[in-house]
Amino acid sequence: MQETVIFSGTVIGAGQRVEFKVRATKTLLDEDPSVRPAFSGYAVMESDATDKLPDGNYDLQANGERIRFRRSDGRFLSRP
Repeated sequence: MQETVIFSGTVIGAGQRVEFKVRATKTLLDEDPSVRPAFSGYAVMESDATDKLPDGNYDLQANGERIRFRRSDGRFLSRP
């Protein structure tokens, strides 16, 4: 089962640390409540705070994970 979820996160980089909302896909692979859900498709939800960030490389801390992003032309993009 999959559902879209929204939770708080932090963008870190370029000397900045900004709190914001993240949208992700939560997938339950098993009905067993002891099995942790998988999260994928992280997307930074744009806000006044994120609009002020310069282009560059950033880390996203959300839901106990750290994901690398790049901001280019005002948009967040995944990076390896």
